[in-house]
Formats: sequence, C-alpha cells, structure tokens
Amino acid sequence: MTNKQIIEISTPTILKFILIILGLVFLYFIRDILLILFVAIIISSAVDAPVDWLVKRRVRRVLGVALVYLFVALVFGLLLLFIVPPLAEQVKLLANNLPEYLDKLNSVFSLIQEKSINYNASGFLDRFGSQLSGWASNLFSATASVFGGLISFFLIIAISVYLSAEEKGVKKFFVSITPEADKVYVASLVDRIQAKFGAWVRGQIVLSLVIGVMVFVGLSILKIKYALVLALIAALLEVIPYLGPFISAALGIALAFTQSPILALIAAILYYVIQEFENLLIVPQIMKRVTGLNPVVIIISVLIGAKLAGILGIIIAVPLAAGLSVFLNDIIFEKKV
Repeated sequence: MTNKQIIEISTPTILKFILIILGLVFLYFIRDILLILFVAIIISSAVDAPVDWLVKRRVRRVLGVALVYLFVALVFGLLLLFIVPPLAEQVKLLANNLPEYLDKLNSVFSLIQEKSINYNASGFLDRFGSQLSGWASNLFSATASVFGGLISFFLIIAISVYLSAEEKGVKKFFVSITPEADKVYVASLVDRIQAKFGAWVRGQIVLSLVIGVMVFVGLSILKIKYALVLALIAALLEVIPYLGPFISAALGIALAFTQSPILALIAAILYYVIQEFENLLIVPQIMKRVTGLNPVVIIISVLIGAKLAGILGIIIAVPLAAGLSVFLNDIIFEKKV
C-alpha cells in the first residue's frame, strides 16, 4: 500500500506568492521610471568621488556638486564647440558620397559573384540599407521611449544632483525603504555597488577617450577620410563590450576600402593593433578590475539589456550586472543574506 503525501500550502504562503507576482507586474509597468532612477544613481555614483575629494578640502558639499556638474557641462560644451563643426562637415560629405561608396562595394561584390561565389551583392546592399534605416529608427524610438524627451533627461540630471548633494544620498534612500533588521547590510551593499558604478563610469570615459584618440590619430596618419567621424563612432561604441569595437572597425575598414584595397588592409591592421592594445592593457587595468565579470556573463548581460531596454539597456547592462554580482556574491559565498 502506497503512502500518499499531502502537501499543504498555507494561506499566508499563497498571499505572499500573490503579492510577489503583483509586485513584479507593478515593477514591469514602471520599468521606464526605474530605468531613469537607475541611470541617475549611476551618474550620482560617478560624481561622488570628485565631490568627496572637494569636501575633504573644506568645500561645502552643495558647492562641490555644483562645481563638478559645471565642470562636466563645460567640458561637453567645449567638445561640442570644437568637434561639432568639423564633424558636421565630415558627416555631410560622407552622406553626399555614400551612393558612390555603395556602388564601389557593389562592383566588388559583383566581381566576387562572377567567380562563382553565390552572393547577391545588390540584395545584400538593399538589406543593409533597410537594416541601417531600421537601426536608426529603433535607436530614435528607444531613446524617445526611455527618456521621454528633454523633460526626462533633465529629470535624470535633477535626481542625480539631489542624490549627490546630500551626503550618502543614494545609501540613505535605500536604507530608508529597508526593514530595520536589514539596514546595516543594505548600507554596506549600497556602498560597494556604488563604488563599482562610479569606477565603471570613470573607467568607461577613460577607455572611450583613449580608443577615440588612437583611432583618430591612426586614421589621420593613414589619410583615411572621415577620421573624426570614425573616431567618434569608435569612442561611443566602446560602451558595447566586444560587439562595439567590431562594428566600428568594420565601418572604418569599409570606408578605407572605397579609397584603396591596400588602405583597407592597413586600416584592418590598425584596428587589430588598437583592439589588442585595449584587450591586453586598458581593459584588464581599468574595466575588468572594476566589474570583475566573466566575458560570457558580460555578453549575456548585454543581450538581455538589448532585449529589455534597447540601446540604453545595452549601455547599462554591464554596471547593472556588476552591481548584481556583489549581491549574489554575498548570497552564495559570504552567506550574508
């Protein structure tokens, strides 16, 4: 005779389960607001270090926050002042010459097709053009939906300024919504996660600047057209691990090919050298030490971020994964939770 096991689920357990489901549904509906808050926390974490440095030198915290944000605004303003005019000129020139470049690439693909390689060049270019338009449309839509225009952008800045102006503002916020028994642990957790966020932002800025300058100098020496545009693309795409450098290199090599196949080969070597320099020297010293994440984890995080929040999700995937790793490390290894 077999003994039947009866599993009883108490009413409080059922209620907790329902509350968890409702909570997750609620978080899903306010995901855009959470994304804005998360970006503000990342920005606040990045400026905490320079603000704390000023405070230690007897500068009032509010004044220190104002000075840091004004300095950042001034740097961006100067960059726009000096970079935008030549950049706009190069972009306009590239747009005017793009049909000619596509024709050159089309002729090359046609030559390959004549060698009995089954490749539909014109079809590829048509698909590429459509895909490019789709990417541009998706980029605009994603940016508009997440930030909701300038109002949400200024909201992000306002929240980050408020969190920075109050000493340990981010930590105080999370501690204030935490049960009394967990306040000490949450305070420690927020400190460690904020340290990772801030270090990631500062490291990413250094990485993008170094790669952008190297690409610009290298392409300028080779006299490849649109060096400034390609350098800016390389710098911006550095926020996308692994895939970003590949895309920027492919664009640079393709444009170099329209000038000369030999020049394209040299450009490929240049991008390879820069990539090796980045992987061997810059990333281990700046980024890997900051995030401590396995490359596979980074790639999976980027894919999940792209699926959930588009372009912005790709950008914030790595710091979010780095912060989550701190919490998971406490659960699995430190047994703090």
